[in-house]
Amino acid sequence: MENKIEKLKKNWESYILHNTLSEDTRILVKEAWDRCLALGVDYNDGYGYIITDEELNEILKTKAGLISIANPVMENISEIINQTSFSLVLTDENGVILHVIENENIHKKHNSLRFVRGTRWDEKSVGSNAIGTALSTKTNVHMLGAEHFCISHHPWTCSAALIRNSLGEIIGCIDISGSVENDHIHTFGIVTYAARIIEKQMDLTASYELIETALDSVIDGLFVIDKNFRTTNANKKILEIFNVNREEFDSIDIMEMFEDLDIKNKVFEMGESIRISDYTINFKNNKHECLLNISPTKILSNVTGAVFFVKEAQQVRKVVSHIAGYHASYEFDNILTENEEMCRIIRFAKKIATTNSTVLIQGESGTGKELFAHSIHNYSRRNSWPFVAVNCAALPKDLVESELFGYEKGSFTGASREGKPGKFELANGGTIFLDEIGDLPLDMQSKLLRVIESNKINRIGSRYERGIDVRIITATNKNLREEIDQKSFREDLFFRLNVINISLPPLRERKEDICLLANHFLTQLNEESKGVKKFSQSFIDYLNKNQWRGNVRELRHCIQREYYLSEDEYLRASGTNSIQQRKEINIDNADLKKVEKIYIEEALKDESGNVIKAAKRLNIGKSTVYRKIKEFNINIEAYR
Repeated sequence: MENKIEKLKKNWESYILHNTLSEDTRILVKEAWDRCLALGVDYNDGYGYIITDEELNEILKTKAGLISIANPVMENISEIINQTSFSLVLTDENGVILHVIENENIHKKHNSLRFVRGTRWDEKSVGSNAIGTALSTKTNVHMLGAEHFCISHHPWTCSAALIRNSLGEIIGCIDISGSVENDHIHTFGIVTYAARIIEKQMDLTASYELIETALDSVIDGLFVIDKNFRTTNANKKILEIFNVNREEFDSIDIMEMFEDLDIKNKVFEMGESIRISDYTINFKNNKHECLLNISPTKILSNVTGAVFFVKEAQQVRKVVSHIAGYHASYEFDNILTENEEMCRIIRFAKKIATTNSTVLIQGESGTGKELFAHSIHNYSRRNSWPFVAVNCAALPKDLVESELFGYEKGSFTGASREGKPGKFELANGGTIFLDEIGDLPLDMQSKLLRVIESNKINRIGSRYERGIDVRIITATNKNLREEIDQKSFREDLFFRLNVINISLPPLRERKEDICLLANHFLTQLNEESKGVKKFSQSFIDYLNKNQWRGNVRELRHCIQREYYLSEDEYLRASGTNSIQQRKEINIDNADLKKVEKIYIEEALKDESGNVIKAAKRLNIGKSTVYRKIKEFNINIEAYR
């Protein structure tokens, strides 16, 4: 070894002092010396360049991840070489020393060379050395004695290996340095292996971080357990759902929380998934309604645990409600009027729309009660949440409770196996519109009153109540005070519904709106049919004289009917009055099918498109009415 060290010293003197290259000087070393000469490095120097505290702190902050991963690797190597005079050094990609684990025997020598944290050891600062030369050549380097450019480094031997990220970019360097007399061939192998371990650990950490990022980007709650029901991972959303931190969540007894589910047998033993579309998780006296999916995690076909997906039911129902059409279709701008009283009502409705108060809309059939309900919702802060409309008069009496409040699985014969949320749950966060509230059965009125007072609903067959946040808008064409007197409507419910009252005037009291609306309907029909039909003067006179007991709905149906019956470009009054039309038909000579169609259309018009009521009015079966509607190609939606 002594002969080799002396030989290297002679090679250095020959080239650096006399510009003569010895044949056994390594090319890597010769090129490093050339770079140092070109950079003007003083071979009598070689002491680490000290950077400022501000620079160091910024670098340490940036490289915190690298240091935390490299430190345990360096500690393990230190245990192996602790009986030698070697030290371990970690630098960044610019040669700044970030971390040092040194042997006490060479502590003073380190300090004398400023081979300490916060100094720069690139070739420009200290000449050729394993760290600086490795960074310059982008290769791992072993440098012995006088292969170093500066004389102060000749007593040293150094081995440096580069650390790269997953993109192949150099992010640091790890070095083993010690006394030249203790040089050993294995130090280069050790440091190279250490660099690879650090790189692998960084890749693994990056993968974990990617997984964490992916988990946290999932909009649903997610957590993973092992086969001992211990939590191994959880995303931010699940912590948000349960309103806990990670430490609190890890302490949850998962087995107890899901004690009603056979996770151990079905998931762990059989490797199957559990999917429940309507599940309630009880935690800290709070009930969390959700869609639950529990799937086994596997390694080499062996079940290692399970992953839980928890989707909040309210968010699901919001999406489902939108897909199912539970959204408001009209806005205040859709209400056409030139009537001063209607304009005042619209201004009032806009004002109360921004509150959460319960609203009762009263008015004759066809005055636009539903139009106002839609508009109030769309003008409110709830407009991004569901708007669920329910016609109380159309609900079968034996299904009213399940339709409004839902039911649990198996609560009655024919019930869905997974239960079903009611209209109030589907409207959660938004608005429920109870049309024809005067037709709600008395027993349901008491249950509705309890919902309004408690903001909770109880599904059929459920053991607990579910909190809801729903604005209630009701409408009726009945005089509820008269209904109260007749004991068919609860007075206490009336007072709870009548917090805000909107009373819509009939069309006959809004004469200025008749032609306005008629022209609007005519324009729509012309656009749909690509026609150019107009009103005759006789038809306009008829419109203004008619009392319109069916209000705007009757007016619209009248315009539609006469539009399609007119044989030229003008709509005339001759066929407008249904009684007159019936009188003009000679039953003996008329087409029977034409008579049938007229009577069915009139019944549908009088019953606002309700087939069941129209059938009763005609004294025929509803299936017959449906068959005739199809046969005569009647647009039933036009009457609703």
